[in-house]
Amino acid sequence: EDLRQESYVPQRNPRITPGENIFSEIKKGDILLHHPYETFDPVVDFIKQAAKDEKVLAIKQTLYRTSSNSPIIDALIDAAHAGKQVLALVEIKARFDEDANIAWARKLERAGVHVVYGIVGLKTHCKLIEVVRQEADGLRRYCHVGTGNYNPKTARLYTDLGLLTCDPVVGQDLTRLFNQLSGYAPKSSFHRLLVAPRTVRTGLIQRIRREEDAARAGKEAWIKIKVNSIVDEKTIDALYRASQAGVKIDIVERGICALKPGVP
Repeated sequence: EDLRQESYVPQRNPRITPGENIFSEIKKGDILLHHPYETFDPVVDFIKQAAKDEKVLAIKQTLYRTSSNSPIIDALIDAAHAGKQVLALVEIKARFDEDANIAWARKLERAGVHVVYGIVGLKTHCKLIEVVRQEADGLRRYCHVGTGNYNPKTARLYTDLGLLTCDPVVGQDLTRLFNQLSGYAPKSSFHRLLVAPRTVRTGLIQRIRREEDAARAGKEAWIKIKVNSIVDEKTIDALYRASQAGVKIDIVERGICALKPGVP
């Protein structure tokens, strides 16, 4: 027992009080969640409240992995039964979870959820929720953009970030992206999101070069990256150039790393 790590109890984000209307809080300003240090409960509450809220017209979500007896799947089914438009993009190439995802997809379809399977030849790895809500001043889009899976169990183990926002630019991007993923818009342009396979690398390199230019101009310049692996040569070369220009670069990386730190 002395070799066991003490179990960690995730903290609740101070902005979110259990039982209160989460949409009202998001409307006050963006909320950044840091799992597992902060609990995943607000994300589950976000879906549950959206399913029950009479003002919510539509819920759109990507599902890469989720848990057995998932409260998120149940909430999407409840929303469909309540007459809301529900779209679920289920990734059936999620390694080790293929069978489970197909079973979830069939369960959702039986409940009246519009289930799509992404784009042929590509894995849909983004973690997104869009909730369309009718409010006094018109339609408002509430979004969750995350790095982790919609899985309350693994959210207690894996380190991930999630953003709850009703920023209209992000909302417009998510609408366009869900239209693209569900086959209604083959090519879309995005204002805030970087979307693979067309704009992630170019967008990252553009931002790295922006910091490089700032450093050469004598301005404050830094880059912080949190990522599973770094193996892309063009991105690594851009980071080397920025570092040589004086940009301070911090990388938190958990897997394969083809970048050599500390080289003069």
